[in-house]
Amino acid sequence: MSDWSIKRGELKCSKCSRDFEQEEEYFSALYDEDRQFIRRDYCLQCWNGRENDPVFSFWKTRVPVREQERKIVDDEVVMNFFQRLQGETDPMKINFRYVLALLLMRKKILKLEDIRYDDKGEALVLKQKGEEGEIAVYNPQLTEEQIGQVTEQVGQILNVTV
Repeated sequence: MSDWSIKRGELKCSKCSRDFEQEEEYFSALYDEDRQFIRRDYCLQCWNGRENDPVFSFWKTRVPVREQERKIVDDEVVMNFFQRLQGETDPMKINFRYVLALLLMRKKILKLEDIRYDDKGEALVLKQKGEEGEIAVYNPQLTEEQIGQVTEQVGQILNVTV
């Protein structure tokens, strides 16, 4: 399994290079460039209108208080990112979606309904809390070490402790 090169948030604007202040709100955006997720952060002023850029996903966050541990990002952001990965065929994105599914199950946003097998392999059949329909997530048969690596990458992309 190869790793994605993922830049951790730098707490400064990617456009104007201004450092963010403690507790300042800003936008983080993920761009899918050459089979890699590239993270760029923008102050509110420089973000204006960027939602029309070819971003894969974006969210609004704030600089944590110093000495405060990073927290899990908003559940909607994680769920949106998970949904955006649906239908992807790149093995790294499949791995990423699988680990996000495990995280969302741990947070009780997704519930395991069944495990099914077909010509593509083993699929977790999930149901989103409060929603109709099923979500199938194929198990890429990652080792514990690989799951740990992908989990670390999730934390780096979202700049959170997972």
